Amino acid sequence: MAIHTQDLLDNALDSFNEALSKYNQGEDGDKRAYKFAILHYAHFLELLFKYYVSRSHPLLIYRNPSSKKLETEQTIGLYQALQFLRNEGRTLDTEFFADIEWLKKLRNQIEHHKFRMDTDEIRLTIGRLTKALVEFNDELDLVDLEDKIGPANIKTFSDLADEYEAEVRRARAKAREESEDDSGHLCHLCHMEGTAALIDYRYVCMYCGEIDALVDCCVCGNTARESGTRVWNDDHLPHRDLICDGCHDRIMSN
Repeated sequence: MAIHTQDLLDNALDSFNEALSKYNQGEDGDKRAYKFAILHYAHFLELLFKYYVSRSHPLLIYRNPSSKKLETEQTIGLYQALQFLRNEGRTLDTEFFADIEWLKKLRNQIEHHKFRMDTDEIRLTIGRLTKALVEFNDELDLVDLEDKIGPANIKTFSDLADEYEAEVRRARAKAREESEDDSGHLCHLCHMEGTAALIDYRYVCMYCGEIDALVDCCVCGNTARESGTRVWNDDHLPHRDLICDGCHDRIMSN
């Protein structure tokens, strides 16, 4: 009987290669392949962070490391592995964590129920994750990634990280050109710094395309971004009263 085995790191890298391969198929026109790219990428992330934990001690990847039947014990999940990093004092970029949350949510929808994929969002998010992972890997010296990526996937891997940086640079430059105040602003929706342009009383992100209108708070009267407000009174639609977060928090705390 032929038996195939993989250790934790090899298992992770195998999923990463599969994710890159499926992503490449999606880019070539097979949109269904993006689904499998998400599944494999999420699996890779979880195993890679578990591997990082295991470098401190192999037993720490088990939920109950003192179990008498360790081989039957469940291992920790991605969030427990990320908490391990925090407890070590390592800081994870907020955007990186948000992208991981997005990936996990879509992965769960694919595995357990119906789902809806925005292929543009998949492309951008996987690009950001790949760039962040390269930096994370370099900082901690986990593995020679390029050496472990198959020849058919190496260009896809390089393009993901490089293309992400190029897109961000283009978005920031365009925001400065288009903005009425010649400045790029933070997009409160995709959280990208410097990519939103002020145009006709609204912020338009040149990276994600979202529009964040400027509105007046119904309590203090100050102008705020719509993303920083919430509906205060909607019992006479289509008119809506919007309250800024500052006024809302102040009123609700009294």
